[in-house]
Amino acid sequence: MINHKGTQKIKTERLILRRFKITDAKFMFNNWASDPEVTKYLSWPSHKELSTTKKIINLLSCIMNLN
Repeated sequence: MINHKGTQKIKTERLILRRFKITDAKFMFNNWASDPEVTKYLSWPSHKELSTTKKIINLLSCIMNLN
């Protein structure tokens, strides 16, 4: 049987996987969320404003806190 432990931080020598933080918004927006070429295969359009990225991170945070 699998025991759910929630989202756990995974860290290797070259990579860290963790939940998004609101402080990630500017990096996320500037590096991929606002790029139509990057997001064209995703289920959501590219973000036109940084405020959209912040709203998405807040929404994800709320959803994750429900589980």
